[in-house]
Amino acid sequence: MNKKVIAAALCALIAGTAISGTAFAEESDLAGTKITFLNTKMEIQDHLEEMGAQFTEATGIEVEFYTNTEEDHITEKYASGEPYTIMMMDYPDVADYQEYLCDLSGEEWIKDGGGQYGLTIDGKVYGFPFVIEAMGLIYNADAIEAITGETFNWKDYSNLEAFQGLLQTLVDGGMETPVALNQDDWSLASHVFGQAYCAREDGSEEASLAFIDALKAGEVDLMADADFNALMDLIDTYLANNINRDDPLAATYDLNDEYLKEGTVAFWPNGSWATDVSELTDNVGIMPYPMSTENPAIAENLVSGATKMLAVDATYASEEEQAAALEFLNWLVYSEEGQTFTVKTCSLITAFANNELEADAALSASVAEFVKNGASVYWYQAMPSDHNTEVGALLQKYISGAIDREELAGEVQAYWSARS
Repeated sequence: MNKKVIAAALCALIAGTAISGTAFAEESDLAGTKITFLNTKMEIQDHLEEMGAQFTEATGIEVEFYTNTEEDHITEKYASGEPYTIMMMDYPDVADYQEYLCDLSGEEWIKDGGGQYGLTIDGKVYGFPFVIEAMGLIYNADAIEAITGETFNWKDYSNLEAFQGLLQTLVDGGMETPVALNQDDWSLASHVFGQAYCAREDGSEEASLAFIDALKAGEVDLMADADFNALMDLIDTYLANNINRDDPLAATYDLNDEYLKEGTVAFWPNGSWATDVSELTDNVGIMPYPMSTENPAIAENLVSGATKMLAVDATYASEEEQAAALEFLNWLVYSEEGQTFTVKTCSLITAFANNELEADAALSASVAEFVKNGASVYWYQAMPSDHNTEVGALLQKYISGAIDREELAGEVQAYWSARS
């Protein structure tokens, strides 16, 4: 039996007996064990080290935090036989390194949101969902209510017809262009057109993956696809009401951000990372794209998912190091300090329903409501590395009028067929 198989078996055994629950007051039996942690969110490094000190004080387990965002860094660490005990990875990377990682399926936090938002491969969970992000339509309710005179409830405008009616009301009330649309290739390809991969049938992972497989096999005619056309109808609505419509490729992200904050526009297709939109008002939030899809329930569920995963090495870490890593993950979920670190200190959206703390950022709080209520559509994130540049360039051509819907559909189909 090779080292990787033995390590995986050990990890599964450890997972079944790992510490769970809410009590971390007494020093752990693993006191003195040292583990390492790779952080790829540079902006939280100082917070991680402060939180790690609290964890060490509570358990006696020492954690060393490292930062590195280079693409081949984890590969190089495995090649040298010195990987980190815990690694923060992007969604696709967990699948790439699956054979080296611990099966986390037996952990306590699975039942509190880890099963839904963690990364499952072949029926086993390998990724601990560290942070949830979502994409959708950000709104400034103050700007809307100032014109309508009514309290804004996004559910009243969750289909395209109702949304178009609201836009017309805003235009009639003096807001000439109520939408700010980005021109960045990554934004158009992932956070606008990315909806085409997510809101499929029942919004499940299975439906999304089946659609991508069909695209790769050349079996999809997008022009005959109801959900594609529903999305394109919405994009066309954005374009008709775009504050940047005179020169859509001259739009700047920062200026769009200012437009929404100031109430110059009411809507901005974007995501949960744009937390500074609440600088001028807390009456902001995010809503699902108002698409008239074949399944109306999709319009009430936000596209969201874990964009950073924590994975535990099962190949080189000792039994004690693996157990200490699992205790660290449990501590993040169930200790008061871990919960505070996630939601309050770092303003992250947690996947775990047992964490009842509310995010201070209004946009984060809006997303958290969808997550806690299970109102989520699967977020397909395993796009090829060139997707945003290639498909983003096609979307830029579309919003500038250089190609029409049929040409866009054909080019997108060709892109995916070439990656079968």
